[in-house]
Amino acid sequence: MKKSPLPMVQNTSSKDEKRTKKETLVKLLRWHFGHQEFRGKQLEAIEAVLSGRDCFCLMPTGGGKSMCYQIPALAKHGIVLVVSPLIALMENQVMALKEKGIAAEFLSSTQTSNVRNKIHEDLDSGKPSARLLYVTPELIATPGFLSKLTKIHNRGLLSLVAIDEAHCISSWGHDFRPSYRKLSSLRNSLPDVPVLALTATAAPKVQKDVIESLCLQDPLVLKSSFNRQNIYYEGGFCELVPGMEIAVRYKDLLHDFYTDVSSVLKSCGDVCAIVYCLERTTCDGLSAHLSKNGISSAAYHAGLNNKLRSSVLDDWISSKIQVVVATVAFGYDLLYNFKLS
Repeated sequence: MKKSPLPMVQNTSSKDEKRTKKETLVKLLRWHFGHQEFRGKQLEAIEAVLSGRDCFCLMPTGGGKSMCYQIPALAKHGIVLVVSPLIALMENQVMALKEKGIAAEFLSSTQTSNVRNKIHEDLDSGKPSARLLYVTPELIATPGFLSKLTKIHNRGLLSLVAIDEAHCISSWGHDFRPSYRKLSSLRNSLPDVPVLALTATAAPKVQKDVIESLCLQDPLVLKSSFNRQNIYYEGGFCELVPGMEIAVRYKDLLHDFYTDVSSVLKSCGDVCAIVYCLERTTCDGLSAHLSKNGISSAAYHAGLNNKLRSSVLDDWISSKIQVVVATVAFGYDLLYNFKLS
């Protein structure tokens, strides 16, 4: 049965009206997502962007950052543009939203021309059906797309720009992507559209760089605690030692590391897990070691093509594999969200 629409949030100022607005947002949360209350800084971020203010939001992996732009998409008329670096994760989030009856689309090179054309036709219409549109930063940099966004905005149909994994814009960050730098053009073309920058990893220098690079205007800066009681953490490292036999020593330490991780996972039973490593080669090696020792596993990093990453993600979400071994890189936010939020 199709759900009847809930009332939109109106711009108000009195205390009573503010309380009513909050109640409406909670109703949207419960109605569409089944959560009883907002978590952490979610409500503050949502209220900020709905009031037209820019916002920088630092939340831990699995902290529910996506809710900070999905609720505004339901609470206000128009389209929320979501910039995301990984096609596989865009696909999964759009699929999950559609299953909840929320109109969402994504544009990427993996789609057929017919699918892309239909989405563009919908955007060019005076009444687009999509409430959320997911795109890559590379698409925004292509000729004509920014012009399309400007036309949508001029018709009063662009309500928010949300930039996920915003740390990718910073040259000080570990996942700098040149295409993210070009997102600064959004402020010039869409001066009065609020921008929401979201990340799970940003040291003070990176945070400052993100805010300046995106030209955020007097942004509300929100930071949440990284401690999550529903996640078990196990840490370890391999330390290089000086000397002539450094290569052999490192190989021995790496093998010990693989063995330790395998033992921890086996002791946890049928656990759903992500193991983070600093290098792609370590991910590949550890994944192979785990699989050899009876733990279904797959590596997940930027060295894999989009199709293979999508396949790994789908297998992990559907519990076909138990462990994902990933680099400490962009896009692993939703890997946690799907299983642990």
